[in-house]
Amino acid sequence: MADGWTSRVKSIEKGRDAVDLAVLERQGRQALAVLGVSDVDYCRFPDNRFDTLPMLDLVKVIEEVKNQYMPEVIYTNSAFDLSVDQQKTCRAVVTAFRPQPNDNLSEIYCFEVLSSTEWNQAEGIRTFSPNYFVDVEKTLDIKIRAFQQMSLETRSWPHSRSLDAVNYLAKSRGSSVGLAAAEAFVLLRAVKVLDH
Repeated sequence: MADGWTSRVKSIEKGRDAVDLAVLERQGRQALAVLGVSDVDYCRFPDNRFDTLPMLDLVKVIEEVKNQYMPEVIYTNSAFDLSVDQQKTCRAVVTAFRPQPNDNLSEIYCFEVLSSTEWNQAEGIRTFSPNYFVDVEKTLDIKIRAFQQMSLETRSWPHSRSLDAVNYLAKSRGSSVGLAAAEAFVLLRAVKVLDH
């Protein structure tokens, strides 16, 4: 949703000069290709400035994607992330996928983002509390290989956006539910229709 870079410098204009956004997006595409994803769109909304954007602008972009793909499963950021962009993205996704008659079967899951989800202390006791876990023991190496493609985003240990931290979080989430490695999610909504 966001350009992912321009907030890291003093102005949007200088941010566009500081790094070629195409390089950041190319690294993202390379990472996604490792995961088997070939179709991705970048919206390039201003990074860390979603609090200045009308919610309707975000919702409309998501509704376009919804109408194009009609997904059955949606993954989005957590409303409890530190980043205002991620908070508003979650809200926009929930709004775009609000349940309507004959349009209510999409499952919505929130994921955690290292260096955002765990850093949000402003919400007090309202935090990311996973209630859905996926065993990733056999695919963790693929995830780490994908993350290695993002050299502009990766940091050295002990930063939470390091390769070691990705590995440790998966093992910690796994051990909390009796698995060797897991990814943790918050299930926001799932509707089951029973055939009679």
